[in-house]
Amino acid sequence: MKKVICVILSVLLISTAFCGCSSDKKDSGKETNLKFTYDYAYSDYSESSVSAYENLCKAVINAESEVRFNISMLDDVLQLFYTSFPLSALVDKVEKNEDNSGVTLTYKYSFDEHNKRVEAFEAKVKEIEEYCYNGTLNKNIYAIRLYNYITSSIAESSDATIGAYDTIINGEGTMNSYANMFEYLLLQADIPAYHILAEDAAGSAWSLSGAELDGEIYYFDMMTEFYTTEGKQLRYFGMTSEDVKNEGLTNLNYTDMNPAAEASSLYFDTCRSCVSWEIEGSNLLVTTSKGIVVEVAL
Repeated sequence: MKKVICVILSVLLISTAFCGCSSDKKDSGKETNLKFTYDYAYSDYSESSVSAYENLCKAVINAESEVRFNISMLDDVLQLFYTSFPLSALVDKVEKNEDNSGVTLTYKYSFDEHNKRVEAFEAKVKEIEEYCYNGTLNKNIYAIRLYNYITSSIAESSDATIGAYDTIINGEGTMNSYANMFEYLLLQADIPAYHILAEDAAGSAWSLSGAELDGEIYYFDMMTEFYTTEGKQLRYFGMTSEDVKNEGLTNLNYTDMNPAAEASSLYFDTCRSCVSWEIEGSNLLVTTSKGIVVEVAL
């Protein structure tokens, strides 16, 4: 039975779900290697809204106080900003200008401290990416290493409102921010990802991730991996909808509250009985509970 975690969804949705489609790095101001990504559940948002969202992200990178865009798009822009950009955690307020010319930003920290935090975040993201790629460009291998990195090295936090920014920087998080971190770093690698909200068998809120690998949708439950295997195995990596159902999770929705897509590929099915694993070349070698080594091409 899963450990029940109290998650305040109204806070988490505003402060922690990070994902999505990506754009080129900013073309003016401070240089950054971060891509401005957003949850694929919002892929039908207009190009204008996405462009305004990207400009808002660039403003935060540069500690700028004002961003101009058509204010009629504000709801969509803020939805992307607060669910998709970890550095929104550095922003105290986003207020609509009185003349409806855009928004004014107020930050939580001084200019110098803000810049230090942005640079530290960028450096940590780069460090994790390099660790997970480790000389390969294979995105499936990257996803496996990232999943293992999070489940085996991120400690559990008692702060239910913690977001991906703090989890990436401080190495501790919750069920929700585990998923947020995974999704954000998948998206930085151009892997489509989704944040998934669900209910466990006790009716409590649960968060997991969805992602597309080689064109197939899979689910990932990192907190359950953390609890049951201390992050050492891959039992909850690349799950189907049926696998999730067998966990006792129901009512799967995206953060826009639309029903999550079905996942039916059995490609990583052998992971359900994983007791150990390793990457050898471009293959995943899974040792099952029966002592059989199964090779999965990546």
